[in-house]
Amino acid sequence: MAPVSDSNYFPSVGQCLSGDKVLLSWKLVATALSDATGERQKSSAIVRFFDDDYVRGLLSEPATAFAPPDEATNKSFETKTAPINVTSASTERYDINQFKEDAKWLSKNAKVNLVAALRVVLIEYQSRSSRHLLGPLSSHDAANLQEAAGLQNGQGLAFLSDLGAAAALDADEISAEFDKADTRRRRLFDTFLTERRFFIMVADYATSIKLYQRLPIFAPGDDSVADLYKLRTSAQPRDEMEAMLPAYLDVVSSCMSGIEAGMKAFTDEEVLLNDGVELEWIRSLLTEVVHSLSVVLQLVDCYGSDFPPSSAINQWFSLMEIYGFFDSIQPIDPTTAELVMPMKVLASAISIGLLKPARALAYLSDRDEDPAQADDVYDSYLLSPDVLEQVHKSILDAAGSDSETACPVIFTWSFLLHRLNVSYQTRTDKRDNLIQQSAREKFETRSVMRTPTGRRNSAGSIYSIESSKFDGFLENASTPRDMQVVEQLAAVATAQGRVFDIMSKMAETLGPSVDGSLSPLISSRLRAVFLELLKVSYPFVGYQSDSVSCLHALLSPGRGYWDLSASENMPVDQDILSSVLRDDLAMDFFFQQALDRYPYEFLPFITLCRILCTASQESPDERTDMILDLLLKTPTITFTLPNLFQEYELVQEDENTNSFCLVEEVPLISLSSSWSRRYIEDDAYRIPAGTYGRFITDTGRVVLMDYPHSTLALLGRRLEISLSQEGYRCELGMLQSEETAEVISLLASLLRMEQLKVARQGGSSSSSSTLVRFDDDLLSEASAHISGGKDIVTVVCETMDYYMQDEQAMTEDSAVSVLTACVKFLHAVLQVQPSRVWSYLARTELLNSESRAGKLTKITGSLELVSERFEFLASSLSLFSALIDTVMSSAVQRRAGSKPASRQQPETNPWLGTADKVLSQVSLSIAQTSVDVFENTSTWMFDSESSRISLLQRVVPILDKIVLYTYSMGDCPRSDNLTSCLRPAASHIIDCFLSPSGGSLRFQPLLLSFISALTKSDSTLYPKRTEAVRSQITSVLDFSTTLLRVAKYLERPSTLVETYLFKTSTLSARLCAVSDHFRGPALSLLEALVVNAGQSTSEPPSLLGYLGPHISKSFLHILAAIGQPFTLQSEVKTTWRFFTSILKNRQQWMSNCLLTGQTPREAMKEDTKKNEMSADSVFATALSKLKSLKDIETREALVILDFVTSAQNYWPWTVFTLQKDTSYMDGLRAYVRDLKPSHQTVKTDAVLAATQARIAAYIAEIFAMQLYHSRHLGKADTLAKGLSNDLDYYLRDGVEVSSYNKSLHNNFARNFSNKFFGCSLDNFKRTVVGPRELGENYYYDLDRADEVLRFDPGWQGKKGAGFLNEMKLANANLSLVDAQIALFHAWELLLLELGTCFPETDATKKHMMQVAQQCLNANQVVPGPESIFLKIVDARADLALILIQRLVKSTLAVKDVNQVLDTLIGTINSVEEPFEAESIAYYRTLLKALFVTLRAYQTASSKAAASSQADLEGSLVTVTQTILNVLDTVVARGFRSLVSLIHDKAADVFPEDLALLTAIMQACLSVPNIEQSQTQILNIMASHDATHAATSLYSWADKLGDHGDPVYGELSILFLLELSTLPLLAEQLACDGVLGAILSANLTKYLLRTNVSPYADAPIAQRCYGIWVKGMLPLMLNLLTSLGATVAPEITYVLNQFPHLLQASVERFEAPGASRTKEKSAQYLTLLGTSEIHSLALLTRVLAALRANNSRDIPPVEWDEAGLLENVDYWLSSRRLLKERLLPLGPREMEWRGRKLTGDCDNVLEEKVVVQLETVRDVLSEEFEG
Repeated sequence: MAPVSDSNYFPSVGQCLSGDKVLLSWKLVATALSDATGERQKSSAIVRFFDDDYVRGLLSEPATAFAPPDEATNKSFETKTAPINVTSASTERYDINQFKEDAKWLSKNAKVNLVAALRVVLIEYQSRSSRHLLGPLSSHDAANLQEAAGLQNGQGLAFLSDLGAAAALDADEISAEFDKADTRRRRLFDTFLTERRFFIMVADYATSIKLYQRLPIFAPGDDSVADLYKLRTSAQPRDEMEAMLPAYLDVVSSCMSGIEAGMKAFTDEEVLLNDGVELEWIRSLLTEVVHSLSVVLQLVDCYGSDFPPSSAINQWFSLMEIYGFFDSIQPIDPTTAELVMPMKVLASAISIGLLKPARALAYLSDRDEDPAQADDVYDSYLLSPDVLEQVHKSILDAAGSDSETACPVIFTWSFLLHRLNVSYQTRTDKRDNLIQQSAREKFETRSVMRTPTGRRNSAGSIYSIESSKFDGFLENASTPRDMQVVEQLAAVATAQGRVFDIMSKMAETLGPSVDGSLSPLISSRLRAVFLELLKVSYPFVGYQSDSVSCLHALLSPGRGYWDLSASENMPVDQDILSSVLRDDLAMDFFFQQALDRYPYEFLPFITLCRILCTASQESPDERTDMILDLLLKTPTITFTLPNLFQEYELVQEDENTNSFCLVEEVPLISLSSSWSRRYIEDDAYRIPAGTYGRFITDTGRVVLMDYPHSTLALLGRRLEISLSQEGYRCELGMLQSEETAEVISLLASLLRMEQLKVARQGGSSSSSSTLVRFDDDLLSEASAHISGGKDIVTVVCETMDYYMQDEQAMTEDSAVSVLTACVKFLHAVLQVQPSRVWSYLARTELLNSESRAGKLTKITGSLELVSERFEFLASSLSLFSALIDTVMSSAVQRRAGSKPASRQQPETNPWLGTADKVLSQVSLSIAQTSVDVFENTSTWMFDSESSRISLLQRVVPILDKIVLYTYSMGDCPRSDNLTSCLRPAASHIIDCFLSPSGGSLRFQPLLLSFISALTKSDSTLYPKRTEAVRSQITSVLDFSTTLLRVAKYLERPSTLVETYLFKTSTLSARLCAVSDHFRGPALSLLEALVVNAGQSTSEPPSLLGYLGPHISKSFLHILAAIGQPFTLQSEVKTTWRFFTSILKNRQQWMSNCLLTGQTPREAMKEDTKKNEMSADSVFATALSKLKSLKDIETREALVILDFVTSAQNYWPWTVFTLQKDTSYMDGLRAYVRDLKPSHQTVKTDAVLAATQARIAAYIAEIFAMQLYHSRHLGKADTLAKGLSNDLDYYLRDGVEVSSYNKSLHNNFARNFSNKFFGCSLDNFKRTVVGPRELGENYYYDLDRADEVLRFDPGWQGKKGAGFLNEMKLANANLSLVDAQIALFHAWELLLLELGTCFPETDATKKHMMQVAQQCLNANQVVPGPESIFLKIVDARADLALILIQRLVKSTLAVKDVNQVLDTLIGTINSVEEPFEAESIAYYRTLLKALFVTLRAYQTASSKAAASSQADLEGSLVTVTQTILNVLDTVVARGFRSLVSLIHDKAADVFPEDLALLTAIMQACLSVPNIEQSQTQILNIMASHDATHAATSLYSWADKLGDHGDPVYGELSILFLLELSTLPLLAEQLACDGVLGAILSANLTKYLLRTNVSPYADAPIAQRCYGIWVKGMLPLMLNLLTSLGATVAPEITYVLNQFPHLLQASVERFEAPGASRTKEKSAQYLTLLGTSEIHSLALLTRVLAALRANNSRDIPPVEWDEAGLLENVDYWLSSRRLLKERLLPLGPREMEWRGRKLTGDCDNVLEEKVVVQLETVRDVLSEEFEG
């Protein structure tokens, strides 16, 4: 057969080195299989790995995985390292020859073939960064950690030496040492050993999956992996198992011989010959032995009732003979000590399992009964004398050496040997008898009867009783037929109950517990083997205290109260408790016996009930509830008859059964004579006359009575009586403290199992009532006969109080056990009667209160925490954790009151009457206690390190939950939320850790946790301990993260925690290398740390600085794998988020590492390549992934795009890197090009639509950035042209943000608050404390809501249509809205950038036009209520304004302007209250857009004038009506409203608003042909009384001035000025006496002052001058133009009112030095002054002309025209001087002066002044008159 390819197991060397494929090491596979979260087992890499024939071949023949060298592997090695297989990766980064040399070295020194060695070499290369991180601390790290721990110089050496920091080398020295060849080779050898250990662990786990169809540990989906990996037994499982047994026994044999020979026999390499390596080598071999034994045990177990092959039994016992059942192995150090015990236990169990005592005994007895049974039917070891000889010899040797491990085996063999002897003896006797009988018959008949043909009767034939095959063994062996040997063997085993003690001890070390060495499955099967031995021994040993306590020890592991859970259950056939319940023999031998002696012997029965009631409920049948049923209805009772009681008569005396019948009743419980007067006698527990019973001892008065009763009720009554201590007489005796503890524990376990049963049946809202009902049944049953109106809960609470009051509780362990049991009971009752538990804790002395210290503190306060006290403290913490959970889960239920659930039965609310004050007070005490315990874990002394771990594992989540529950939901930190009652507790915790007074003691447990995780050796055993370490470290990391996030949320300074965490950041980073499990939590912590540090205004601490360049490099190298090979989505996202936070939060050096792949030091060395991106940098990885964006999972795509956009935004130089290779852009464009419209996607999947929109937003941002930089580099053309074809998605969906489902949110909020009284949806809003992701859990915290609202059937609803579904829909909808908002902003950037690059192209114009209209149309729809929508509306308006401005600049066609104008008017009309505070800014933007659009008509008309005037006029006719509407609704009405608001002094109205309306009116009146509509305009203005409004505003302007500046005067007069441009309106103004109104105003009186000039200092003087020049003079000019002589006298009068202004206007233009009287000062010209003389010149000239005809009515204007003309001529002739003396006023004139021109004038300002001066000259010159 062709050899199976190993390409999956060992991909090509080139692919491994280039990083294209991750070489799956056995350690990684083992990590996946042992993952208790159940995620890694399902990863595609692992599934592929197991679905491979080569890998399966290795697992069934373990010796081949690391086989010794041979010719075939040498050839394969040459092929694998040939150039063709290596060139795929760049050879700069590594030297293939070095790898080959290393492989050859390892092959020689580890006696392993070259291919396996090469695989190890590559694994070492892959894991080098991890190994570097796990190396010793540098002096820099050590100093930081000492500071963090608050230790002074040299103090911290003890705890730092664990981490190898005692030497405290410099980081460079450590790195140099790490890179040395010898160090590398030691690492290689260590990697080789690690791989061997984890290979055999994988083989062990894979065997469990294959044989039992499940993982040996508990994990979600642990029973589905067999199908996933296709690991199933073949069609002939027996053949397969028979092949595997010797294979794994050979592994045991070779490892043991290796240990015997020693390391020196293995290798002579100097580098490896040291104690450390040798210890590691021994540990590896022992580990291989343990796992191989585990495989053997499983194989033996799966033979069931069949005998395993004799050859295997022979091989095993030969081994055991050589190694004496491993009894002589002595541990060298703690790591090997951990392996020795499981070896011994497994050896013992395998020996018993191979002997199959129960099956063997049954086989022998069957054979005795039916001798015809053929011997050869079975391959039974019993029929092979050689095998029996071997077994006997090895067991005799073990007995001779007094082997403890072999004790159970010796015990087993003694029964088998006994049975063999009995069988032999019986047959010998039978044969002798038959021979005698036959001889007699022969003698009598003297002839031999011929037997008829056919089947002869075998029963009596002598032939059939011929010797059995094992007789040879009995006859050959020295003295096995001698019963004395059997007795000696049995005596060795059973002396002082030794064998039972040994089995008990073995069971304790197995687990499943934190200190248990084996997995739950193997532990259960092992204990089943010992249980079989117990059953077999029962006929010989009987019911004894030793065997019963051994049974308890075998059954109890893993089923303690706190171990019970709904998820961790073995299938019934693999669970030892379930098999006992279903095993009639075991139940008869032990349970029935215990029942018959109860309550005379109290503890055995109660303990057995407590253990058996926790049996697995995986597949319930009639045996599942057997224990509970029995406790509810117990048939008998055993006790001592009172001495004086004689009222009974014996019955059935002839049968001698000691039976009797009562003549009178026997009171079991009665009041003592002194109390009987005070209390009414209880009739219960009187055994009535006529009851039968029997004496069960020949002497004494112990009787077993037939008395059906409820044990639960009796136990409740006895608890009550033992509490009172006096007043009662009880024939059953008072309960001792051990018994009290056991009873309360039993009640707690029963309640807990009922709760778990309900939870498993689908503990949703519907079954919460069932739960309460079941538990109430139990509680009421236990309370049935308790007197005084009390119930069992009261009695247990009083018991707890009694034991806490008693000083003995401080000293006696049994009393502490009672308290522990009470705590468990409170926990069990918490589910059913939470309010009672809370109120009890509020008044009890267990916890601290304001006035006293709690008893918990006193009892556990000593430095040494021995087991009972530890158990009490741990139980209390578990109760506290559950209490905090109930605060959260009952948050709504507590407020709800009690509503009838249905017409049939009102459902009571268990929280009725619970005050928040009680919860607040107790939770504060819990927080204080938890903080104290947390602190003390670093100073207390524990009996084992695992105790400290499990304590932290319990206490840290309490602190975390209190803080999270308080701040992770709700509107804002100070508002009232669902868990406000936890706020004092949360504040206490936050103060403890954030306030500077906290000190470093608070943080020492954090430090010690990290250090313990880093110093732990990686064990393949002790799964529970490994899991405990993982969960404890994870909880510490999570809690630290929570502290940082909450500090940020509450805006509390977190410098103390930050400094501490920065100093210990080296440990957080190193944890990522310890285990994959720590990576996510550690990165979340570092992310939160970096984010918080980045908030400060000063430069944040550098993470790279604290880690050091070497550690940073290795750390980032590990992370750069982005979760490979398991690629768990959560881990991938966390990693990218961490990278992004580094870029965003000013972590300059680490950002550089991420973007270029080089540390600062490396960058300095290679200065030429600075800021060059290396191919393995994280940035390069991100870009390569973007090339195939379509193929990436959408959530991963989001985080990668976030990373890339952050790189562009925060580190702009990356753009130049991006310009070099733009291939990633093709991936982005392809993605956007193929996106379907969101309104289609949303119908099927709203979350997908949201994710796509968000991805498109990131892509638009990247495009915009690229365009921006390309434009500056002059390369934008091709990119922009390419992009413009891929914008369909943006043009469709970029602007509208229309997906907000208003009715969904409104109805949901309304129905929700109606349903859940006193609770609004806002209570479930997520805060920034937890990260949020687009999806069904985005805005409202769905998981928390589910926890809180599950109690109500309406939450799930019928067919899943309840509030839960509504919340999912609401979250998905808000995700989509949020994504579309981001899309809008990104599209805005991209579009504006495209517009800047290509303003003139038709495509760009078309896009801008389309988007502008989309923006305006979208704004006409009423948005959602949230403020975010108002911002969007504003943003859309801003975008529309910019786009319209750009479009107008590039000259639009009139039809396009019309289109924009129509849409704009529609949008303006949709604003209901334009001048309200909320909408005025938005309205202002729309008005600006309107102004810009109207101005477009002027440019359009000037363009069109050339082409076709007729077309233009045709299109303008349609516009006129629109313009009139604008003048009516926008200008006139708006002006009127504004004036009234200005009079009201409304704060949100600005002078600019009036200016804007005036400008719009000006633009309207400038539209061609508008003069034809003067009458309509006049009517419009009249209808709104605009003229009056303007004059009234002018008259009040001096009072309404802004800081003394009468700006409204100028604005109102400018408004009138614009009106006066139309003759008809000017006429109306004159008729309305506008000039008289202006003259009479207060403001005009200011004009009479002398200081009114353009250079005045006072703002009012400047403003008045502006009113005069810009307003009054042009207004009079317009009036004069329209009305001529009619208005001339009035205008002359007005002008003559201001003689000083007329005079000053001339004087300002005086030539320098012309006047001798004036003092010398620099003379300046201004544009405003020029405008003044320009207007005056025109006015005076026209008036002069009119006066010629009517000198009587029109007086002359006193103005020195001649002098002015002379001066103007001077200035025009002295242009250089004019340039020098030209003074700009205001920013606009400054801008004009800055705009240069070619020709006579240098700039625009000068040109404007010169033009006006020339006009003045022309107007005033003599020729003009002519």
